[in-house]
Amino acid sequence: PLFDEYEEINVLDLGCGVGRNCICIARQYQNKSCKIDCVDILDLAIEKLNSNAEEYGVASDICGIVKAIDDYEIKGNNYDLIMAISSLEHVDSKETFVKKLYEIEKGVRKDGIVCLVANSNICEFDKKTGNKMPAQFEVNLPTEELQEICEKIFDKWKILKSTVVKQQYDIPGENGINELRTSVVTFVARK
Repeated sequence: PLFDEYEEINVLDLGCGVGRNCICIARQYQNKSCKIDCVDILDLAIEKLNSNAEEYGVASDICGIVKAIDDYEIKGNNYDLIMAISSLEHVDSKETFVKKLYEIEKGVRKDGIVCLVANSNICEFDKKTGNKMPAQFEVNLPTEELQEICEKIFDKWKILKSTVVKQQYDIPGENGINELRTSVVTFVARK
């Protein structure tokens, strides 16, 4: 509903995967000019994204880009919405994470929205032994630090949502099933 009055919408989906978020947005705004740049490191994800976009009738609104988020240069003042859903924690370092957030801040137009969902305080355990395993995330920040970074970078923005939800679920590991525990930070703000 934040974009209902817009005539055209420019969106960036960082770490788009097969399109679970961008396709829904494209379908919601089929009656407007809605263009979505979709970035993912995996060729296979972009192939499936394109197939899904075709299936749901929004292929002309979706532009799949095979590139690491680290290497994707966000154009300044270009987007009405930038989303990074469970993806920024996979850039190569904390420094790149912070740099990318600054790029996002500059890439959103006036009155535009940023929607970030990121895992923090990530712990992974072998289900059989209970041993702590290395988490399969490149950036693993404490929750408070992640929130502080977002609040600092987007300090002049209106915060629409800022939540932390603890999650726990099973994931495949090298030697069987692991248990992943994380605090998921959701941060939504308007420029």
